[in-house]
Amino acid sequence: MKKVLIFSTMFLFVFLLFSGCVQQFLSQEYPASLKVYVTDYRSGAAVEEATVTVFDESGSKVAEKVTDGEGFVKFDLKMNDTVKYFDVKIEKENYGITRLNNYMISGLETKKLELTLRKTAYDTSKASDKITINASFFEDEGMSKTLNLTKFNLNKFSGDELYYKINVHSGTGYDVKYVYVKVGGVPGSGFFTNPRNIYYDTEIEGSISLDGFSGKVPVFVAVFDQNENLVVNAYYLTLVEESGDYNMYVVEKPSDSGSVNLKAYTRRAGIKFYSNDIQKSAVSEMKFEKPNAAPDKDLNMWIEVNWVKWEDSSASSTTDKPEAYVVYRSFDGVNYELIARVPADMNYYRDSSAQLEAGKEVWYKVGSYYSGKISSLTDLGSVVPLGMFDIKYISPTDGATDVSTNPTFEWEVVNPIESPEGSAIYYYDIWLYDETLNDYGYYSLSASGYPKYNFIVTAATSVSFAFDNPPAGLWWVDYGAGGWYQFNTLQKNKTYEWGNELAVAIVSDEDSEAYSIYADQGKIIDPFGIEAEIYNTFTTGEN
Repeated sequence: MKKVLIFSTMFLFVFLLFSGCVQQFLSQEYPASLKVYVTDYRSGAAVEEATVTVFDESGSKVAEKVTDGEGFVKFDLKMNDTVKYFDVKIEKENYGITRLNNYMISGLETKKLELTLRKTAYDTSKASDKITINASFFEDEGMSKTLNLTKFNLNKFSGDELYYKINVHSGTGYDVKYVYVKVGGVPGSGFFTNPRNIYYDTEIEGSISLDGFSGKVPVFVAVFDQNENLVVNAYYLTLVEESGDYNMYVVEKPSDSGSVNLKAYTRRAGIKFYSNDIQKSAVSEMKFEKPNAAPDKDLNMWIEVNWVKWEDSSASSTTDKPEAYVVYRSFDGVNYELIARVPADMNYYRDSSAQLEAGKEVWYKVGSYYSGKISSLTDLGSVVPLGMFDIKYISPTDGATDVSTNPTFEWEVVNPIESPEGSAIYYYDIWLYDETLNDYGYYSLSASGYPKYNFIVTAATSVSFAFDNPPAGLWWVDYGAGGWYQFNTLQKNKTYEWGNELAVAIVSDEDSEAYSIYADQGKIIDPFGIEAEIYNTFTTGEN
């Protein structure tokens, strides 16, 4: 009897101990964090007070928060699995809906997610995420070998090209506008997210390169409708590559040959209000709209990261050509994170992250990629994006009458540019339009010799000069007549308009340039061009 009692006691003790371990195991948590940044477009303004909702695989709401003034929200997710898949939905009044489906988060990691939320193009009452994406993926061009990419590790693949068929249906009340496919990141504007594929149909067949990727690789299919609703589906590929021995190319940098590695763009954006051939504004109809950028309002901001690709390097005869390049970024100069994989035929990457800020220093490194191996990283240095300056027009002011035929053109910088990397140099042009002659009466300044376009370069924050005494030996060119302006004054009792079609501040150091672009209609620095904010109309008098 005593033996039975002892045995029962021991059994009960072991059972309770084991049960506790099982319970502890089953209840073990793998907390993870999800940081979401919301902007109205790539490099655009932060969208504050947007509602961000996270759902689990069953469709149950896990968490919901509202973005702050920087378009940011953070979720601390409780997970009892090492990997989970979530849906993220973003909405705000007068905006479309953005939804990302099947987004994988691993336990104990912090995931950063940057998404756009666009204002509706037509009907604000038809914000909807009722866009269905059916995607099938294949190993081969004949599309006979199917890959299941709904989760990681369901299929392992060792090819260089991923083939797909995609069928899209819009239930939003609006037709499909774009379909994007991209490996490695959420697709969008080609200027910022190339390489990616874009389609305008609802039934698609195609392929996309896997060069530069290995291991766990996300594939994204994104669909916009005409009302700017966006739905993105995430798929997952486990890519296996054969490893080999390589003589790796340690990336050379442009600064070694006199160029710069990093270019930071801060630009004022306005709506287009030019119509005729000489690109002059219709001032009476002008509707100036303040620019956008992230995270500050009224700005567009991105950083172009440059390097010397293998073919153009001094090491092309002694090293192997990389499969791709990898770009790393840091906000403290110490801790770097991988932000991009770029095909081997490219020598730049444009970082439009919502985490960029005016006055916030950013560091970059780049390396060559070979089948899962990365060369020693090349330090490209750092750059500080600039803030945005403004211009106050002093003379002649808009609407002025009885102005001297020898007017003084004067303007000054409001909020002058400051940077820890150096002093700003300002570049301006000035254009003068004769309203009577229309397309044939337009004038600007040129240096001596053959008349051609020139601009004013100064470190000063104000400019002032009389019509008959332009700065630095410049003189007026009559573009309508195709030569120098022949007089020292304007004509009496005539109406003119004037403005700056180039107004840019530049701060340079040994490895970077930072631009603050107020106007650049001729695309001298800004790749898209920015029209002048205003043309000041004035009428001369008798003197």
